Amino acid sequence: HKKLKLKMEAPVYRQSGWESPGNSWLLLSIGFGLLVHLWETYLDYRQHIRLKVSGAEVPVELKKLVERMDSDEEKLLEKLTEKGPKAQAYALAKSRFKFVNSSFQLILSIATTILGLSPYAWDLASGYGAKWFGGSPESREIKDSLLFMGVITVFETITTLPFDYYSTFVIEQKHGFNKSTVRLFITDKIKSLLLTALIGGPIVAALLSIVRAVGAQNLALYVGVFVFCISLLLLTIFPVVIQPLFNKYEPLEAGELKSAIEALAESVKYPLYKLFTVDGSKRSNHSNAYMYGFFKAKRIVLFDTLLKQASSEEIVAILAHELGHWSHGHTLLAFAVTQTYFFASFYFFSRAMAAVDMYRSFGFRAIRGTKSPTAGAPIIVGLMLFFSTLWTPVDHTLNFLLTLNSRRMEYQADQYAVALNKADALARGLVKITFENLGILDPDPWYSTYHHSHPPLVHRLRAISIAQESTSNKKLD
Repeated sequence: HKKLKLKMEAPVYRQSGWESPGNSWLLLSIGFGLLVHLWETYLDYRQHIRLKVSGAEVPVELKKLVERMDSDEEKLLEKLTEKGPKAQAYALAKSRFKFVNSSFQLILSIATTILGLSPYAWDLASGYGAKWFGGSPESREIKDSLLFMGVITVFETITTLPFDYYSTFVIEQKHGFNKSTVRLFITDKIKSLLLTALIGGPIVAALLSIVRAVGAQNLALYVGVFVFCISLLLLTIFPVVIQPLFNKYEPLEAGELKSAIEALAESVKYPLYKLFTVDGSKRSNHSNAYMYGFFKAKRIVLFDTLLKQASSEEIVAILAHELGHWSHGHTLLAFAVTQTYFFASFYFFSRAMAAVDMYRSFGFRAIRGTKSPTAGAPIIVGLMLFFSTLWTPVDHTLNFLLTLNSRRMEYQADQYAVALNKADALARGLVKITFENLGILDPDPWYSTYHHSHPPLVHRLRAISIAQESTSNKKLD
């Protein structure tokens, strides 16, 4: 009975000097992970059945909405209907893959938690740290922490690599989207790992230094200021330093489209600084467009795939939608939410960082009454355990609420485009993007509400139609 209790209290591998926790969090953590997996698998199953039954068909309401904007030249409904079976096959392939991938990740997560991968990885990193850097464990904690993060990152990269490869070179390839090569795929992975080390490493080191210096008192305030500054820095260098390492950005050529976009920006007082196209087709046939930048240095980026899939009028309408996000302050709201999130999470972390049972439950040595802000355990471990246990339910709840808010903002941005007399072009553009990207025509409502940040096509077209009629009636009045 004692052996069974010990195994239930902590993982198989435990650090030297480990003591039994008064209240173990191990089973609660695993149980919550299982609960979330079961819920999300249920939603995946609902979506899978929906796809099998009606995934190839264009819903009746969607047919009627598309017919209103259709023409002999465009033949949108015909193309949408023709793409239906292909969209169904693509969605089902991704759905089956998701069942396998999510189940594997759950089993791996439970296995590594029970076996004690985290305390083992720390002892491994600390052992190498002692050989390479010398000194006491306290004096080299930050260096050991970076080694520890390196071990975890390499492990996660290895375990996810086969799934990333299959998704890219089997699913995306089979359905006509993948344009990447094995060489480019590997190069991207290496670049990502190097950037994680070169940029993430110093950020983590600085964060750990702040926690060590400040302790629990006022930690949220100091970390909040730090995260705010780092966020501004990353938002500044990401488009001009990091993105060009992966893609080629070129100014949009002079012509009808560029003139129309500049005229649109001018009409709404959007401080457009530069217009770019990016070679998205280098990796995929999927299309996109986005805006970024602060204050009066804003940029618009168009994927080269979008230029092939939609007309100039439709691209301008899609950008009118994006300008709706800017006009309604959605970007600033998202930035504010992110900063508030970090402040709140570190406020609660400061209250839990000395919880001895949190560390002991996962095989780490922790001592009550020490001067260490994390009960003698590494700070990086405290952060990792807090965000993967106590904060996980909060994360899931917030993610769902943010998804709901994102859908609300998409409707607002659509209505902004309608107010700019772009309703018909926007609707046509959305339909084209959907069938060109083999988008799901009739998703399960529960699945869509929980997972999708954008409302289904039929809902958006319905809202655009209603907003257009309302605008027309106001003009008549």
